[in-house]
Amino acid sequence: MKVVSVVPGSPAERAGIVPGDMILKVDGRMIRDEIDLRFWASDDRFFLTLDRGGRRFRTEVRRCPGEGLGVELEPLRPRTCRNRCIFCFVDQLPRGLRRSLYVKDEDYRLSFLYGNYITLTDLSDEDFGRIFSQRLSPLYVSVHATDLEVRNFMLGRPDAPDVMSQLRRLVKGGIRVHAQVVLCPGINDGEVLERTVGDLSELYPGVSSLAVVPVGLTKHREGLYPLRPVEPEEAERTLGQIADWQGRLLRELGTRFAFASDEFYILAGKEFPQEEEYEDFPQLEDGVGMVRRFLETFGRRSRELPGRVPPISIALVTGTAFGPIIEKLARKVESRVEGLSFRLIVVENQLLGKSVTVSGLLSGRDILRALEEDPGDYVLLPPNCVNDRGLLLDDLRPEDLALRLGVPVRVGPYDLVGAITEAVLAKGS
Repeated sequence: MKVVSVVPGSPAERAGIVPGDMILKVDGRMIRDEIDLRFWASDDRFFLTLDRGGRRFRTEVRRCPGEGLGVELEPLRPRTCRNRCIFCFVDQLPRGLRRSLYVKDEDYRLSFLYGNYITLTDLSDEDFGRIFSQRLSPLYVSVHATDLEVRNFMLGRPDAPDVMSQLRRLVKGGIRVHAQVVLCPGINDGEVLERTVGDLSELYPGVSSLAVVPVGLTKHREGLYPLRPVEPEEAERTLGQIADWQGRLLRELGTRFAFASDEFYILAGKEFPQEEEYEDFPQLEDGVGMVRRFLETFGRRSRELPGRVPPISIALVTGTAFGPIIEKLARKVESRVEGLSFRLIVVENQLLGKSVTVSGLLSGRDILRALEEDPGDYVLLPPNCVNDRGLLLDDLRPEDLALRLGVPVRVGPYDLVGAITEAVLAKGS
């Protein structure tokens, strides 16, 4: 593993590790990846074997309890997926986007490290052994259906193993699982979904939660299986199913267990559940409870808003799904803060199609197109529209947008009050 950067003052820097070093061993044990490094280098004192320009040497690392090693490593090269899912989002992407978007990963290591969903279809006995021995828990598993015939059809893998047998094996080995269902109308909804929730809930607490999300469809589906989006009445019906299960499981297990993603509530025009109904938000990264968390954060911090600020116009960028929600908050803030005005920029997704309504899949070019006439004094982008390297879907950065628009462009936090404060301070400086 190649060291990309070293945190100043960290145990790694004190041990003499520099960017470019290759980490080979921990206390004489060969390491394969970041997980091995975490597992074997968990003591407060250990030796690393390094390669620096072809020269091998050992160095001692000492650290205080709880202190991280302080290195950034090259990303793992992921195992790729051999499924041919009828709803695969990668198959629906146009050409010309960043290369990493076209990688179909099916890697239990990334599931453990970053919460990526996997199907378990290609796990070997050796993989199971490593998961158990290194306690790689929790894992995030795309189940979609526990009916074997339906699931294998959706995965495009008639030979895929029985996911329930695999889940029982993981649970028996002490591994926790968070499960996911991508709901495709007419395929794994209705009675199939009923069976899936029932089967998975029997494995609680090993299977700790289940997220149900609607299938995402772009306009680039030429030659793919003819799927259709979830309609509002279907979203409402699915919410009713999940509510029935939640009531039953709360009585029987003490948890609601199954949760619908925010998109279902938006599609159905329903109010979002209260904060306590999401329990500890186990599926937040899958879009379950993000809106409620955002609203609650605003409610708690709204009293910190100033009564008056120097005149500033902020362009709030969002996708079409979240537009009505953010508009209500924006108008409420405007009525309380003199000098502050918002321009709500609801961006229609022209790159992927109008049916893609979430802000996390907006491209830089679509955002530029929506802002070019009047960006105001300051542009605030939604927090989920960039990856961990600060890149939008089409490899543009907020800085690129700022150069084109001539005003500051920032990615906001999931905290509207904090974002407003930052904007006002930036204009004042």
